[in-house]
Amino acid sequence: MSLTSIPNSLKAALNRASLQSLTALLSAIGLGDVVRALPTSLRAKAPLAVAANAYVVQSGAQSLSLADDAKAMEIKYAYARSGAGTVGSLTIDATAASAPAAGHCKISSNGDILFNSTDAWTSVDVVYTPEKQDVGEYTGLAVASNALTIPTQPGPAVMLLEVESLAGTKTGKLAVIAPGGSPSTGQACLNAAKTQVVFASADAVTSARVKVGFACAKDVDALLEGSAAEL
Repeated sequence: MSLTSIPNSLKAALNRASLQSLTALLSAIGLGDVVRALPTSLRAKAPLAVAANAYVVQSGAQSLSLADDAKAMEIKYAYARSGAGTVGSLTIDATAASAPAAGHCKISSNGDILFNSTDAWTSVDVVYTPEKQDVGEYTGLAVASNALTIPTQPGPAVMLLEVESLAGTKTGKLAVIAPGGSPSTGQACLNAAKTQVVFASADAVTSARVKVGFACAKDVDALLEGSAAEL
């Protein structure tokens, strides 16, 4: 049996990197983006109280708000240290906008972490993998027929982080639900194709601010397979 390698690939170049070449190679793959997307441990964190996070569906939920460039893709482990519920390991549910059951947690549609409000956790541990994405914010965009087309997409949209109605029957921050959903009043979401932000017809939004996560501009998989000579 023989092993096949691509001697001029970026992967091979990283493996044999010298002090002189390492800076350029690490810059090429976006080292900061790579490190930011590594599994992250949050220890003894206090979730926000009910109604403190305007971008998640508030009914029955506490949320742990995460940085824009470190929204959650997957929860690996969650443990409650103190609160009104039974302390210990929490059951991890599928991503959704609604609140989880007592003793459970999940990722919200905008990438934060949700807990049940009756548990009233005051200290939790969460180990999670962040979504690797770039973040773009757009203000004062026109909304027509309850939809806003994202004007500039540096890459495929991944998730909707924030939405705020600036003009319409309802103004203010809106809760984010899953892509392809049907927003109720006070809610918004990406359409199924993730090319538009959709609003509730009852809110009659005509102008909005949105913050969107896009696929990271540095495609590490493609870079590692490509030739280092092209850098």
